[in-house]
Amino acid sequence: MPFQYKKVLVIGATSGIGKALASRIIQEGSFVIVVGRRKENLEAFVHEHGNDKASAVPFDVTELDKIPNFVTNITKTHPDLDCVMLNSGIQRSFDFSKPETVDMSVVHTEFTTNYFSNLTMTNAFLPFIKSKKEESALI
Repeated sequence: MPFQYKKVLVIGATSGIGKALASRIIQEGSFVIVVGRRKENLEAFVHEHGNDKASAVPFDVTELDKIPNFVTNITKTHPDLDCVMLNSGIQRSFDFSKPETVDMSVVHTEFTTNYFSNLTMTNAFLPFIKSKKEESALI
């Protein structure tokens, strides 16, 4: 089954699963906007695939207060965006049997990245996605 979306935003695409997913979507013939914290990784991705297949937007999803403005900028710049993939994530090792070793600020960052940023992004993108006449997706 071919991939049905033509312009896809992949958040969390500087490495790992997100980068591989963005590359695969390009292979399927879609244009990809890669998003992540590491600007140099995003630029390397665009250089590898070409400006005709990809663009990059540096953004740190842990800056929750900046998400609404980020979404507004993306949707105004790319009104033909038809798919948003929320893929940002981190995982740290914690040993709660030794509470003195647990840095709660790191736990908070992990929850912000993996959970709160996705909720905030979903809330910010839903009005745009719901307004689309053609099929669109928030994944």
